Amino acid sequence: MLRITVSLFLALILTACSHEPKSHKVTIAINPWPGYELIYLAESKGFFEDVELDLTLVQTASLSDGQRAYISGRVDGFASTIVEAVQAQEFGGDPLNVVLLADYSNGGDVILSQAPYQSLSDLKGKKIGCEVSSLGIYILARALTVYGMTLDDVEIINVEQGNALHSLNAGQIDAMVTYPPYSFEILNDSHQVNHRIFTTAEIPNEILDTISISKKVVSENPDLIPKLHQAWQMAYEYLKQHPVEAVKLMAEREKISETEFNQSLTDIYLLNNIEQKNLLKNQEDLISLAQSVCDTLNKAAAFNSSCDHIKTLFYSGI
Repeated sequence: MLRITVSLFLALILTACSHEPKSHKVTIAINPWPGYELIYLAESKGFFEDVELDLTLVQTASLSDGQRAYISGRVDGFASTIVEAVQAQEFGGDPLNVVLLADYSNGGDVILSQAPYQSLSDLKGKKIGCEVSSLGIYILARALTVYGMTLDDVEIINVEQGNALHSLNAGQIDAMVTYPPYSFEILNDSHQVNHRIFTTAEIPNEILDTISISKKVVSENPDLIPKLHQAWQMAYEYLKQHPVEAVKLMAEREKISETEFNQSLTDIYLLNNIEQKNLLKNQEDLISLAQSVCDTLNKAAAFNSSCDHIKTLFYSGI
């Protein structure tokens, strides 16, 4: 009788344990870009642990790589510009929410050209490298519009960021759409004189850097987004209070100098929690921006979308 009672007790324990929810460590792909470094700063300073945020950052080489990691299901979310966030679901990724607004690139993203070309107008008929499936094609399309041209006025070459410098030096392209830290590598190159001929300062508040996460994961982890925002704000305040130490840590990770990292910070506008909450609570401006991005991508034949998903793209649980 005792043996039966003990066996029954053990069976009840095992049954109860089998129904306990399994913890799910959320994974986010993230590529080099100074505006994302606050997330790494939060991780390195222990702010994830302080707010009990179970999050793993997965390093990728570029915006395209991060987007591909999400679309293939290898990660739960990814850091990107608004461009890749708009594209991801249409490219086959799970429906997602933009859950954090990191910064506006108001000068950080650039088009760099070799010395003979002094303006964007000089590049008519020339070869311009960019990541065709992501941000690069959008910036190129917008830049050409500003200067009264279209994508038909140039030859577009698909070049990943890691191959940009080689492609320029080999004469395969005459200019490149790029961003830090890759842009500094090109500008500091000793083989060619390269310079900026366009920056996103000419289209302010159009390039919004974000973190997006699968809607399913957001739904299954109701505390995830508040904790993520809390950790972000802690890193934001740490940068303000300890700028020398924070910049040193972030510059080392980006593999650029502290001077270059500080220069990058002048070309972006980091968003704090209050600013993010205001934008996410009153989403008209965000939806309008995403609609403009979607329309431009359609016009540039970067994808074919009805843009209907834009209305529910942004997280509304703030």
